[in-house]
Amino acid sequence: MTGVLYHDDFLGHDTGLGHPERPSRVSVIKEGLENADFAGKLVWDEPRLATQEEIALVHSQKYIDHVKETCEAGPKYLDSPDTPVSVKSYTAALRAAGSVMTGIDGVIEGRYSNAFCPVRPPGHHCRYSVAMGFCLFNNVTLGARYLKKKYNINKILIVDFDVHHGNGTEEMLSGDNDILFFSIHQHPHYPGTGLSTRVYSHSGGIFNFPVPPGSDESDYMKVFKGQLSDYVNMFGPEFILVSAGFDAHKDDPIGDINLTSESYYNLTKQITLFADIHCDGRIVSTLEGGYDLESLKESSVYHVKSLAEGG
Repeated sequence: MTGVLYHDDFLGHDTGLGHPERPSRVSVIKEGLENADFAGKLVWDEPRLATQEEIALVHSQKYIDHVKETCEAGPKYLDSPDTPVSVKSYTAALRAAGSVMTGIDGVIEGRYSNAFCPVRPPGHHCRYSVAMGFCLFNNVTLGARYLKKKYNINKILIVDFDVHHGNGTEEMLSGDNDILFFSIHQHPHYPGTGLSTRVYSHSGGIFNFPVPPGSDESDYMKVFKGQLSDYVNMFGPEFILVSAGFDAHKDDPIGDINLTSESYYNLTKQITLFADIHCDGRIVSTLEGGYDLESLKESSVYHVKSLAEGG
């Protein structure tokens, strides 16, 4: 069974008229999963709010206070004009981080074999003390620190297939050689990072794989089945976290990569194979980008279908 960690708090993050990161993103995913032919394999679980102490595992207290105060005074922009917030955005951000933690708990405790968190705001661009790229708290990095602190699980693989490089995730994990962070992303593209790679065969590191505009599923699968597979097999993760951005879809207005909705089924199948080989199938995936509603809905359904089937 696959856990789905959803809460209506995610709808309360109001980004304003015309912003691509809008509440309907999670509404269409919820609808798609509820009506999927594998809906009987899903366990819907209510995520808790992350505590300030937990957010402080990766963010400064000064920044946490800054986010809270800016949201409460909203609507305003948080640190950059691409990251608008409203009075309910802070609660949504705590719920998004708490969703990943609730999913981890559910997998570790055996309530479900893996989990998907259709959350907003997303997280992988958020840095230690700076919001950017629609992101308030770095959800996947918080999940990694939570795994280490609560469960003493240290060898963690993070797979980020969003069309944009997960710059915040890389920055906050760059000194942690127990974690293998992999990001495949379009380049050149926002935020302009993600060109350097430093992987240590048995102790993690950073594996960036920039791809040019026009790349497709065959280009991605060569990496997933080739270099990434080699690194993962050497590393031997105890748990896998996924930054699941669906904006590398050919119909997405923000990227220029030519994945299809079905591509996300195949990419996820490779990740579930890694998990079955190395860590008893343990995966928690969290939503990042994806801004065309129909392709986001279809891609998320294919992603979760692959999770529900396992390796």
